[in-house]
Amino acid sequence: MENFIGEFTALAAALCFSLASVTYTLAGRKFGASVSMALSLIFSLILLLPIHQAMHGELFPFAASPQRWLLLGMSSLSGFVISALLLLRAFQYIGPRLTLLIGSTSPIYATFMAWLFLSQGLPTYALIGIALVISGVFWVVSEDAVGAFSGKRAEYHKGLATAFGAAIAQGASFVLMSEGVADDYPAMSASVIRTVVALILLWIFIGIRGKLRYNLDLISTEPRALALIVLASLAGPVFGATLVLLSLQFTSVGISSTLTGTTPIFMIPISFAVFGERITFRACIGTLVAIAGVALLFAV
Repeated sequence: MENFIGEFTALAAALCFSLASVTYTLAGRKFGASVSMALSLIFSLILLLPIHQAMHGELFPFAASPQRWLLLGMSSLSGFVISALLLLRAFQYIGPRLTLLIGSTSPIYATFMAWLFLSQGLPTYALIGIALVISGVFWVVSEDAVGAFSGKRAEYHKGLATAFGAAIAQGASFVLMSEGVADDYPAMSASVIRTVVALILLWIFIGIRGKLRYNLDLISTEPRALALIVLASLAGPVFGATLVLLSLQFTSVGISSTLTGTTPIFMIPISFAVFGERITFRACIGTLVAIAGVALLFAV
């Protein structure tokens, strides 16, 4: 069991991100997605700092080296900021179904970049397992994905480009995170650093767009949505992101990113319970294929 700490924590992260997605969706109806993410990072930092104090005896990882800050900061820029903003843009162009379909290819880029830059090779059975998991997720999110798009051809091409860009940026983020937590650097400290960097960059972005005052005024009028963002912060940037960093200390980038990418599978029962979305036969088949791939990744 101890040999699979990285795999289990990656799956736990996927579950956390699924729960966060639901609360982000509900809160995003009031604040908008980018502001919801930026607000959640504030609450995440408020929650992370006392946890860091309790675990490591200091409120903030002051001893982190400049190189550590650079790697984790770049992973935050790539994952929290660039990937997130491209994802939001892709949602506008081609909708969430097709965007998630393309996003499910992210582990492929992560695995390739880890092999190219970190010399992380994987045995054949692991590559087959990754292929099965990606195929299962792909099959689940592809249902009516292309058919649901009703925009112009120009929007379609822009959407494809931004969706692929988001997936590649997310893959790069995993590689950078892996290097950032190398030599057993504490995952909680790494999570604090990534949150601080993302928090600064996202609020700068919102300020540049000229909607800072409007969104700050909106906060005081939507207490229920704000409470949902607190829950999303706890599930996503606090527990989910920290579990990913922990996972990368025990398993490869390819396996960690693949198992974390099973979020759409966890979303099936959660969406049924919260939004009343029906569970289709296609979703069940895709889930079984993904589970077979997960089982193969746990093979000795």
